[in-house]
Amino acid sequence: MHYQRFVLVGLSCVALSACGGGGGGGLTSTPPPPAQPNASLANLRVSEDFVGRAGVMQYNVLRSTGGATQRAAALNSSALVRYDASTQSYTVVGINLPQSTFAAANRQSGESTPVISVYEKVSGNKRENLALFNPGAANTELALTYASYGALQTIVDKGANLDVDTAFFTFGVQTAASDMPRTGTSNYRTRIDGQFSDAAGVYALSGPSTFSANFGAGTFAFDMDLTGQNVVNGSRKSLGTHSIDGSISMGNQFSGNTSGGGTYSANLGGYFYGPAAAEMGGSFSLVGGGGVGAGAVVGKKE
Repeated sequence: MHYQRFVLVGLSCVALSACGGGGGGGLTSTPPPPAQPNASLANLRVSEDFVGRAGVMQYNVLRSTGGATQRAAALNSSALVRYDASTQSYTVVGINLPQSTFAAANRQSGESTPVISVYEKVSGNKRENLALFNPGAANTELALTYASYGALQTIVDKGANLDVDTAFFTFGVQTAASDMPRTGTSNYRTRIDGQFSDAAGVYALSGPSTFSANFGAGTFAFDMDLTGQNVVNGSRKSLGTHSIDGSISMGNQFSGNTSGGGTYSANLGGYFYGPAAAEMGGSFSLVGGGGVGAGAVVGKKE
């Protein structure tokens, strides 16, 4: 997956190699009407705050082994992506990470593709990376219009170890509560991305997933079969099959937890986006087996 290539290979390299005008005349003018919000993410015209969800991990990586130690509990909560049209910048806030703004000048053209846009900032021993999944028809992996997701990672090099903060977040043009379907069911083609860390290392998460909504009953069902790939040595581990059932509430939101037992437990929360819940996006957290994980899922009606 492209996000994993950017965010996690970047971590692997570090772990291995430390690598106006005046008025007059007494006349008053009518102020211009307020700008209308963006109709989609594929054509951002005005500045806007987009509310979404984020899964956050905070851990240390021991340089000598690549093993990770959790610094704080995994968090799955609300997030905000602030777009500034004048500077074409993005700021991710509200996810228990230091606020950081990435402007057009921080975009890495050599790493960016029609699928993702990559941003990077470096200051001393601190490196900040942002990757955004591009909406629009040019995205050959999943052509979204109203929803998207991203990954934000901060790495502080402390010599023998690295302090790493990672957030996977979703955002977009939310479905109005009055426009939510009240009957019927819909299946969504989905894409997942994320990380998992434990004493053996840091793993990129991937695997098949499905999301279905029963709007009449106000419920949803989400399934994902997770595989982790170690970002340093490439080894793989199964992180289980997860079935998350939950409810659709407060108009356009959904949330739920894994059912049954097992080594790992997971939860998911998110929003519907676009006209009549055309798309969805949410974040998940994963706990078990001595480690923690976080990720994002986005989807489009089939």
